[in-house]
Amino acid sequence: MITLIHQNKKTEVDKLTPEQRRKSMQGNKSKGTKIEIVLGKALYAKGLRYRKNNKKVFGTPDFTISKYKIAIFADGDYWHGKDWETRKKKLGKNAGFWFEKIERNLERDFKVNKKLREEGWTVLRFWESDIKKNVDKIADFTKDVFDFKKQKYEEEKFLRKQKINANKETLIQNYLERKSSEFPENWKKTAVKFTQEILHYKYPEDEITLKIAEDVLQYGVAKKSLKKN
Repeated sequence: MITLIHQNKKTEVDKLTPEQRRKSMQGNKSKGTKIEIVLGKALYAKGLRYRKNNKKVFGTPDFTISKYKIAIFADGDYWHGKDWETRKKKLGKNAGFWFEKIERNLERDFKVNKKLREEGWTVLRFWESDIKKNVDKIADFTKDVFDFKKQKYEEEKFLRKQKINANKETLIQNYLERKSSEFPENWKKTAVKFTQEILHYKYPEDEITLKIAEDVLQYGVAKKSLKKN
């Protein structure tokens, strides 16, 4: 699992007065911000298909690719505390108000990251200023993460399928080696269904019913004749 969380870097100190900053924050949208639109278009151009603001995912990420469990956030520099250790010393008037607000956001972001990681999500957070300057590089990086997660997903899917196929063959063989009267009824039905699937694969032109599959098992067809080619 990969987790990318943006790191603070020294930038120019915010020069807005507390009142100007308050009005600016009141005008901000929680969804569909300019940086989200810019990033969304860049991701789409890379062939990535996502869902916006999926409330079913903890923290409601700005973008989610649920199949591969990738959560992407576009974070405003001021609102999410970029270079916070430097900025908080320059708050001036109403410092307490902004300190509490931003500290609360930082704490929430931390909890969201932690919860998503525990659930197996890859968390990508990008700063507003970085999106404005390097959106193509960010989109490329996200595509690399997507490709990695997709490959891992396909590998795990293949291994699961191989394990299931091995379990199917084992169940069928167990049935063949025991008298049908001694075999649990629910296991028998499953063995018949698996046999039907295998026969469908081997003889795609023939109509293989459950009755035919059951007869095949009933008359003790050798396991090797049921294996897939």
